Amino acid sequence: MSAESLPVIRAMQLADSGFPSGVFAFSWGLESALADGQVDRHSLCDWVATELRTRWHGFDRVALAGGHRLSGAALAAWCETIDTMMPVERLRRDSVQAGEALFASARAVRIALDPGATEAERAGTGHFPVVHGDFLRACGLDLPTALMTSAYGMARGAFSAAVRLGVSGAIATQRDLLALAPLLAELSADIPDDDALPSGFMPLSDIALMRPRDGRLFIN
Repeated sequence: MSAESLPVIRAMQLADSGFPSGVFAFSWGLESALADGQVDRHSLCDWVATELRTRWHGFDRVALAGGHRLSGAALAAWCETIDTMMPVERLRRDSVQAGEALFASARAVRIALDPGATEAERAGTGHFPVVHGDFLRACGLDLPTALMTSAYGMARGAFSAAVRLGVSGAIATQRDLLALAPLLAELSADIPDDDALPSGFMPLSDIALMRPRDGRLFIN
């Protein structure tokens, strides 16, 4: 195996929706949006594209870049900054919960995370996108590859949720992922500046994320 191929293989593994990253039980509000008729199988691809442009590109991309670049006390402080920028308690709690699951997976596969990340874990501010950035760096992925892995993983996870909810099928999922490939490449190639702060405006999915629903299959 060449040294050049190892990061590619790792990226493929880490972007797989079956990897226990902590977000397997998340639908990013898709479950409620489908139940309310705001999304259907015909508009599913557009919904995922909107989430990528707003939630992932505006917030997760920047948070992840900080997690990838920073270490020690600076990384712990970045986690605290991300915590203060999540005013909705339900979303904040879910993000930390997903981060905790990723910490557990990292320990299980013997990936040592930065001390700043573990400090944030103890403080209850170990948010998933930041921890994910540190985790992908520890796995040997550079920042551009980490961003591509994260963007693809979010899209793949959303489509996987749609399949488990009975809204989409395996063939349709692959067709939609192919259609979104140019967008994924474009968004993940946008490397955040060192001083960038996350932002986003996702009212449809944020409301769906927070709505209670009996018999829910996903956490959100």
